[in-house]
Amino acid sequence: MKVELIPVLEIFNSNENIKLPDLGPSWKYKDEWETYHYLCNKADGFSENLKSYTKGSWLYKVDEISDEDLLLLIYKEIETQQTEENNGIEDLACSFSGGYVLRLDDVDVYFPQCCGCLADIKEWEGLISGKTRSFYPGHPFPRVTENENKIRFDFIDIEIRESFAPPVPVNIVEIEKIDLKLAIAEANKILQIFADQLIKINEKENLSISNIDRRLIWADEEFD
Repeated sequence: MKVELIPVLEIFNSNENIKLPDLGPSWKYKDEWETYHYLCNKADGFSENLKSYTKGSWLYKVDEISDEDLLLLIYKEIETQQTEENNGIEDLACSFSGGYVLRLDDVDVYFPQCCGCLADIKEWEGLISGKTRSFYPGHPFPRVTENENKIRFDFIDIEIRESFAPPVPVNIVEIEKIDLKLAIAEANKILQIFADQLIKINEKENLSISNIDRRLIWADEEFD
């Protein structure tokens, strides 16, 4: 089985001057929602090169995001943290929203859910270090158990009774632990390249954000 863990960012913009599609959900009416996201992103200053992971979605592969678009995302993260007391940078400790698409044999099985973020790589790493009971990469989430050298994902018998969005194509899947370990290693390589991109932009634009990669990818608590 070919196993991939693909890092993606969630970029969702809306605009009062752009009409929402009449029909949903986005994974059924892909063309309508793709056009909507494109127009909203463009109105918000993003480039025309920003392409969704799958048509109609608001997920974007981290290794396909340009410096121009990434800079805008950084500014948006700062803006969300700004108050009268600070400029937003000191409290910039939240990882980018998004997470990881689990792809098996070229089929997307599991997408990031509500509250997912890039820092969830730690949750995936926990699966190969025996911490399956604490797996929580946003909600809803599958029930995960170990079976010899395999990791079992159960999308039916789950703790939080919410629907997965988009719906999962399978009820249960088992993955060899070694295959998942390799997929996580590849995802970490992509994250490191993304970290270097953040550091380069930080220096080029004189943003003066200490440990920008640790803040926006891994959400580390200490930045000394």
